Amino acid sequence: MDAMAPALDELLGIDPDDPRTATEIEDTEAYAALVESLVVLRKRRGLTQQDVADYMETSQSVVSDFERVGGNARYSTLQRYARAVGARLCSMLDTSGANLAPTWRKTAELPVRLAHRSVAHSPVLAPWTETEGAVGAR
Repeated sequence: MDAMAPALDELLGIDPDDPRTATEIEDTEAYAALVESLVVLRKRRGLTQQDVADYMETSQSVVSDFERVGGNARYSTLQRYARAVGARLCSMLDTSGANLAPTWRKTAELPVRLAHRSVAHSPVLAPWTETEGAVGAR
């Protein structure tokens, strides 16, 4: 590539040294890391996009779009996806105004614990749900 070619941020008129831009970049990277962690967890649990879609009562293509990290999903969508893969989102709020580095742990470092989901709370059984007579029931 030509050494004199403008960088992408220059072409887009973005100043990477601007504190507001830096914050937006951090937020975008944190969102992407969250979605990536959820997808890794889905795959580690052997769930398909269709399994997640069934639990969320949506289509596989919607789950696929979500996983591509191209958007900015609502918190409720993130929570529903997390529940579909047997997890729960936990939020942090920093009101100090400090620019803190996130203390996230990668999904691979988290212990996996599957919980029983009550049919009364979910019309669609998650693939890991164990109920009497269901495949995989003890």
